[in-house]
Parts: sequence; structure tokens; C-alpha cells
Amino acid sequence: MSFESTDELRILADEPRLQSLFLLLFRHEGYFTSMRLAEELGVTSRTIKSDILLLKQIFHTEDIFIASKPSKGYKLEVTDKGTENKIKQFFQIFPSISSESEFDHRVRYVIRRLLSADEPVKMEDIQAELSVSFSLNHEMQEVKKMLAKYDLHLKSRPHYGMYIEGALFKKIMVTVRMYRYFDKSINNDFGITAYNQLFSCDELEKTAIRGTFYETIIHSRIVFSDINAERFIIYLLYFRNQVLQERSLQLSLPTIDFDYRATDEHGLVVELIQKLKIKFVGFDFSDEVVQFLTYIAIFSTDLYRFVDCSKENYNTLVSLAEEIRNFILKGVSQYLQIDIFDDYTCLKDLLKIMIPISLKIKLGVSDSIDLRYKDFKNEGTQSLIRYYSSLIYQNFFSTYGYSFSEREKQLIFSTISGVINRISLSHRKLRLAIIAIDGRLATQPLKFNLQHYFSEFIERIETKVLYELETLENQKFDYYLCSDYGKKLNITCEPIFYIEEEMDEFAYTDSLKHIFFQAYDYDKKLPDILLKNISSVDKKAFNKVTTETFIQNEAVQVHFDLNAKEEEFTIFRVVESVDEKKYYINIKTQIAGEKQKLKMLVNIIDRIMAAPLKLDTVNSEQTISYSHFLID
Repeated sequence: MSFESTDELRILADEPRLQSLFLLLFRHEGYFTSMRLAEELGVTSRTIKSDILLLKQIFHTEDIFIASKPSKGYKLEVTDKGTENKIKQFFQIFPSISSESEFDHRVRYVIRRLLSADEPVKMEDIQAELSVSFSLNHEMQEVKKMLAKYDLHLKSRPHYGMYIEGALFKKIMVTVRMYRYFDKSINNDFGITAYNQLFSCDELEKTAIRGTFYETIIHSRIVFSDINAERFIIYLLYFRNQVLQERSLQLSLPTIDFDYRATDEHGLVVELIQKLKIKFVGFDFSDEVVQFLTYIAIFSTDLYRFVDCSKENYNTLVSLAEEIRNFILKGVSQYLQIDIFDDYTCLKDLLKIMIPISLKIKLGVSDSIDLRYKDFKNEGTQSLIRYYSSLIYQNFFSTYGYSFSEREKQLIFSTISGVINRISLSHRKLRLAIIAIDGRLATQPLKFNLQHYFSEFIERIETKVLYELETLENQKFDYYLCSDYGKKLNITCEPIFYIEEEMDEFAYTDSLKHIFFQAYDYDKKLPDILLKNISSVDKKAFNKVTTETFIQNEAVQVHFDLNAKEEEFTIFRVVESVDEKKYYINIKTQIAGEKQKLKMLVNIIDRIMAAPLKLDTVNSEQTISYSHFLID
């Protein structure tokens, strides 16, 4: 692709939707599914697929092209660094905004502009500053959603402008959140002078302030993550600038049932402010600001040690934290049909997460931090758990009015998924017979590898020649193993597994995994797998038998019911075209407290969602084993 005239990029400049799609792919390192792209751009998945075809026609050289993979989606490949730089130059993509979409950039610009203005702001002024001629209605809806997390409201008066209404401490929290990336190595310029000035500080002085903070926190029992530590410093700079500008702040902190002075975080804040007042000007903070900074410190504390989660430290927060933790655990138990209250690790870890959240609930804010490189929308594992977790988040908001951030959702999900990961699948030990067609000595390498790598799965191994097996009475084995040459003989032993000759020990172990998955008895504990081929016009038959609860990716849609009266695992294969297939899987089962059965189901769904191509090799005429999906 030649960028001498940048004609290809100018085509995008005349097509806003194509340009947005191109830039979204350009800024994302991994693959994007069409559903994810549709969600980001507010269009349908069909529209995305149509636009991708257009982009492929525009960009189709060695330097720049769009790659696609089943179930993973699309990825823009730019193989030449010079081409990448020219794209950045053409679209004026700079580091400060390179990790967010144009839409996100506009939303955050509006919020920063409104929060840093001393008077109402007119919409036409914002449009001019952003150099856009189109309506910002969609962006303003997102602005209102963000403000709602802090119980703030966007007000507008004709010929007067827009402004934000609500408690000052909540406005300050949103103001700092819009700083967004708490990275000490980056000097952010947000393109809004008034907003930049809220956090302005000489670099040498900022380094010294940071050093004082580090020295103080290191000698306390309190631990912040690096990101939370940098955010706390941003709060310090904000309040310091207010003092330097002689602005009197009335934060309007509510009266809540919580003695913040009893916390170690309060001691840390008081000690830190005293040290800063000695070394620098501008740290003569009011008692209300110290109280507020204590709250921020509690939000930021890394509660790694469970012993710290005591009523002595957090008094009334602990009771609320236990209440909301139990609310979540009860929901998980009901949805998954198992009791997870007996998982002590989950009880402890979830309480640690809920202590700062309980304070935010008392204050009426849904506050969090944004991480630059972490993609919390990646749902590649434990899709079943993620689905039910999303329902719990909704129920939690309905009950407590608190909206979890993507980061908090990930923490909660990780804690819940830990329960599933700690479920140990029991397995029986197998009795194996090695058929020695070429003599017993030839079977020694196989027997050694079986005993060395799979001893926990083996009750006993016996080496037999065929005539011994034919004459032995009441001799039954779980599995028979034979060299590949045995396929040419009339061997009636079942089930049998043929092993290729001249394999090294690693190839042995990889090929033998198939056998030992049988020891877990997936096929006995889960419903029989059925395959039905249906036409694209015959989906009505499918819709009659599926449940409303489902998860999906590009190739597979899995419907499930964990409290069904009848067992079913049916794969519906719909052939859309010669090269495109769609699978709908209907799963009905009764978990009824069987944790191992649940873990098996989670494993199977994950494997299918991760490798849908395995469904292409399933034949309706054969008995389908779950090991087909479990083995790479």
C-alpha cells in the first residue's frame, strides 16, 4: 500500500462509520468479534460484516490488511512501522488518546469541560472545540450515565448552557476519575486549559511530593496499588491547587454511620499532610478535606491480609460488607445450583473487595479507576460463570443502587471462578491391557510412559497377547491399547486405542490423554450428546426446544438450563453457506448441588466456545464423546 497520496485514508475521511471502524481496529492489538465491534459502534453485526468487506477491498496489501479467524473475529494487521506512523499522522493520533475510541474521547472531553468550567457551557462551543458538525446526542447520553454513577445530574437551560448539579465531593471524584490514566511517567495534556490547571504542579516539586507520600505509606501497614497511589497523589494536587488559589471548598460530605477516625487510613492521611505542610506550601487542608482523603484512602487500600478486615479497623463497614458479600454469594448459589458458602477462600476474598465498596454505597457513589491496557471485556473463559455474574451485578444495582465498574466486575468474577477452579474432579482408576502383537518386550516403552505420566489414573496394567485375551474368562479391562498395526487384524476387544509406532515419549503422553479423560466419566455424568442438522429456514424447530438463557460468540450460541427436569445436550448445526456454519447448542441438566457436574459443564462449554472448529468434525452417525472437545 502506498501512502504517497493517502487516497485510501481519504476515502475513510468521507465515510465516518468506516473511519470509526478502521480506527477501532487500528488501536486494538488483538482480535475483535463482529458483535463486540457492533456494540462499540452502535450498529448491527450484519452492518459490521458488510463494512469489513469494504475495508478489505480498500486495504489489501502486504503492509496493511484485515485478518479474520473463526470465533475470534477481525484484526487489522499493519506490518510496516512507517505505514503505521503515517496512519497516526493522518488521523492525528497521539499517545494521550491512542487507547480510547473517538467516541470515548468526545465523551470524556465533554465531562472534563463541564467540570472545569466556572460557568455553563453551550453545546455549540463544545462542537466547535471538538471540530465536529454532527449532533453529540449519543455522547451526551454516555455523559449522563457516567454522572449518574455519582448521583450527579446534567442540567441545561436554553441560551444559557449546560452545567452539572450535585454535591461538590462527587464532582471532584468524577473530575479525578476523568484524569483516567494514573501513570507517573506520563504528563497528560487533555486539551482543556482549565482542566489541566486543576492538577498543575512543577515536575521537581511533584517528584518530591510523591517521594514524601511513598516514604510515609511504606512505613505504615497500609498498601496501595501503584495505580491507586498515583490517583491519591492526583487528589493531593487537586486540593493543594484549590488552597493556592484561595478557594474555600464546601464538600457537602453526608453524615454516615462510620467512624473514619478509627481507621489506620486516617492516621496515614494525617501523618502525610503534616509532613507535606512542613516541606511545601498549599497543604493547609480543612478537616473536611482530611476526612474526604481518608475515604479515598479506604477506597484505595489493598486489603491483602484478611486479618486487617476487622471491626476495629472498619467498624460499621464490615457489617455492610458482610451483607453485600452474602447477597452476591446467595445469588451465585441460586444461579449455579451449588452452595459456595462453604468455600472459605471465597468468603475471605470477597469480603476484602466489599469493604471499600460498602463505604462507596454509604456515600452514594459508584467510583473506580480506569486501567489503560486491561481489556475487561475479554470473555474467553468460564462463559457460564460470566453470564450468571452479569445477572448478579444487575440484581445488586437494583437492591443497593451501586454500579460495579469493569475492574470491580473482574475482581468479583475472579473470586467466584476461583470457587469453580478449586473443585477437584474425582476420577476412577482404570484397568489397562496392552496387546503385545509383536511381543512383550516391544510394549515396554509404552508401559513405562503410562506408569510415569498417568499412575494416578491406573489401577493396574497387564500385557497380554491376543490368544490370552481370547481364552481368559471373566477378565475385563477398561481400555485396550495396541500398536497401529493391530488395525489390520480382527481384534474384537472394546474399547481399544491404537498407538502409532516410533513416537517419542512426549507424543505418547499427548496421544494417551484421550484415554484418561474417560476416567473422569464426563460421558456418564453429563447428558448424551446428540447432533441435528437443520436448515437456516428451519430455525423454528430449534427455537421451540431451546431455553432463553444463552451465551454466544461468532460461531456458537449455547443455551442452558441448570435446573431442568430432563437431561439434554443437543447440537444443532445450521449450514448458512458452503463456507459458513452456525451452531446452536441446547443444554438441559440438573446440577442439584453436584459441584463436579457443574465444573464439567463449565469446562465443556469453555472448550467449545474456544475451539468451535471441533464442532465441524462431529458426525451425526457416531457416538459423540465429551473427550472430543476436551483434547487438543
